[in-house]
Amino acid sequence: MRACVLHVSLTVALVPPVARPPSHVCSGAAYDYCIQSLGCTAVAAGKAERGLLPNIAESLTRTQIDCVCDWLQSSLDLSDAELKKVILWAPSLLGYSVEKNIAPKLEWLQNYLDLDEGQLRKIVLRQPTLLGRNMAPKLEWVQRRLDLDNAQLKKMVVTSPSLLSISIEDKIEPNLDWLQTRLDLDAPELRKMVLSHPPLLYYSVEDNLEPKLNFLEEELGLPVSEVRASIVTGPNRLSYSLNKRYRARLEVCRAAGVDAYPVLSYSSQTDAEFCKRAGVPLEALRAAQEDV
Repeated sequence: MRACVLHVSLTVALVPPVARPPSHVCSGAAYDYCIQSLGCTAVAAGKAERGLLPNIAESLTRTQIDCVCDWLQSSLDLSDAELKKVILWAPSLLGYSVEKNIAPKLEWLQNYLDLDEGQLRKIVLRQPTLLGRNMAPKLEWVQRRLDLDNAQLKKMVVTSPSLLSISIEDKIEPNLDWLQTRLDLDAPELRKMVLSHPPLLYYSVEDNLEPKLNFLEEELGLPVSEVRASIVTGPNRLSYSLNKRYRARLEVCRAAGVDAYPVLSYSSQTDAEFCKRAGVPLEALRAAQEDV
């Protein structure tokens, strides 16, 4: 990781007073940087500055901000647009220390998961808030709970970096327990499902997973064992919309007198391909999707 190079502090106002919003909204170095260097709108710049703790926003200097952003851009090979995306998503980064916080965390993550530069860059772009988190306990817990080897853990994080921002207690552990109990999974089955579709760890059980499973088991007229087998072997089936995909497709199948099994078996197919295979009109499916 490159060391941070400090810049000479500016002593004049960076934005003319007439260009600033009222001081009670935002008027600090973070706002100036977002406007001048990132090309943000006043609204976006104000939102970014409000994403900082008040005491940090007030004391932050342009020199500190330049240090952080220059380091991030050069170390991760970010374009101007990518740097803007990172800062607007995680403005709290502007108040972090490169030497004490950002660089050590990135170095630890890269070493722990054996990431190349491209993989590290991809993870930060997709989940920049990870730079403010202690990632070690979470990764160690997930690896132990699912009995993952290092390569499997790496694949999971690279595929779904948002896992690094999800709470173990509030989401990951309850989801794993629910999946294992609800589908009567043994440890290898649970591991295989999560590795195949990591978002299972943060989907809402109440609003997403449970309603879909109930629908598939109760509405399709298929044996519960068949539904279970389909979900275990293709857990991404739980990512599709209950209404727009499952309910609408079941409705057109019933209207056409077609067996309902394609609703689950062909769930990964596009609407056009599904209708072709199931033998139902695409126009009817489009109409059903508008009604649900």
